[in-house]
Amino acid sequence: MVTAHRRQPSRVGGPWLLGLLARLLLWGSPGAWASYLRRSSSCMPIPHHMALCYDIGYSEMRIPNLLEHETMPEVIQQSSSWLPLLARECHPDARIFLCSLFAPICLDRLIYPCRSLCEAVKRSCAPVMACYGYPWPEILNCNKFPADHELCIAAVSMDENSSSRRKTARKPCVGCVFK
Repeated sequence: MVTAHRRQPSRVGGPWLLGLLARLLLWGSPGAWASYLRRSSSCMPIPHHMALCYDIGYSEMRIPNLLEHETMPEVIQQSSSWLPLLARECHPDARIFLCSLFAPICLDRLIYPCRSLCEAVKRSCAPVMACYGYPWPEILNCNKFPADHELCIAAVSMDENSSSRRKTARKPCVGCVFK
């Protein structure tokens, strides 16, 4: 189940207020993805062979996605490269974080992952990636994502010490353990 945080908007104002809010929304969009709001997108079923996100808890995703992949074959190919990281079980919410970008839920508006979710996944998974020679990619720069008080996808696990944590992280790799 994906959770979101949202502030309750005020119901006062006129058309000028709606215009101002629309401009602020577009101005405040994360980084290079602001252009996404101006392009058309479509909802598509998450295919069975998209192993990263199939059976994530919702069935339709938006194309282009939040990483600007334009076609389903591109999404499937790019998302499959993250399966080895998920197999390392570096963070219980890594799959939710990645699927929010590769297969964003199809609603009436875009919902990005919260910055805190990105930071938690990065804190746990970047060392595993580094062990294998991969830096945390710039496309996953956590500063691009909204703060928790905005509408965004939050962590499902409570925290790294919580009893709700589904799995414990495996050791990154033999080479990193002996360094």
